[in-house]
Amino acid sequence: RHLVALPTPERTDTTLRDALRALLPRRDTWSAFHVMYRECPCSQRTIAHLLASQRPDRLAELVLVVDDARQSGPEDARLRAAGFAVVVISPDELRTRFHLEAAPVLIVMSPEGELAYLGGYNRHKQSAAYEDAAIVAELREQRDVSPLPVFGCATSARLADTLDPLHLARSR
Repeated sequence: RHLVALPTPERTDTTLRDALRALLPRRDTWSAFHVMYRECPCSQRTIAHLLASQRPDRLAELVLVVDDARQSGPEDARLRAAGFAVVVISPDELRTRFHLEAAPVLIVMSPEGELAYLGGYNRHKQSAAYEDAAIVAELREQRDVSPLPVFGCATSARLADTLDPLHLARSR
């Protein structure tokens, strides 16, 4: 596990863009969407990073928490208390509505409502060096940012079966 980068849609995916736009309370500011899977240890570490780090000023942040039963969990209250908006969705909803099948994923949207970044948080698997704040800063300065690989967990059964057809990771 975590040996290969997981797939994400292209920044030109209008279905993803429009689904995220629908979640925005306002569109005149930079926005970050953090896609986390409750069952994924990588997502749990990333949530801990979000809660412990100094967040960029004037950045609207929303955490999409993927839960197999689409139920709230203890992370949600901590995230809300720290100022994050939280939406709990199912893996199927993440796949059909947002075209995503993996987590953790960082998505940054420009004030114009366009996808400016879609990728991972770190350069290396299970790295403690999170680059989300630097990515936002570079985008605000109109710099082109290459997406980092997504190292984490499959949220859909389809992708999980593709990555682990013999279900070895789930038999431990």
